[in-house]
Amino acid sequence: MANLNEATFKISALEDLLEREFALLKSQDFAQFETLQQRKNELLAFLADNKALDPEGNSVDSESILRNEELSARLQNCRDRQQRNEVLVRQKLSSIREALETIQAGGPARSNTYEHLGKGRR
Repeated sequence: MANLNEATFKISALEDLLEREFALLKSQDFAQFETLQQRKNELLAFLADNKALDPEGNSVDSESILRNEELSARLQNCRDRQQRNEVLVRQKLSSIREALETIQAGGPARSNTYEHLGKGRR
């Protein structure tokens, strides 16, 4: 990480990315969602890097960012957005699993199904 200004820029990019990720999850655009993952990992790796210098040549590390109130608050916001996105992903996966279980449990043993012309199967 080169300096706190660069860290601020990267945090802003991460905030925007997490919002785009959420919108893509809501619209079920999983292909576009997947394309964001590499960039998100790059941003996270940058923010986790502990070898940096600020413009005056002083060391800037993850702890320095966390001590900065504004950046710390923005990182907490990113964490909250990530958790929100994770909850949505888990809900979507659960729905998909339930749909698959319903499809796989098909056959003559299914109750409350309809045959041709709307007559119930027994």
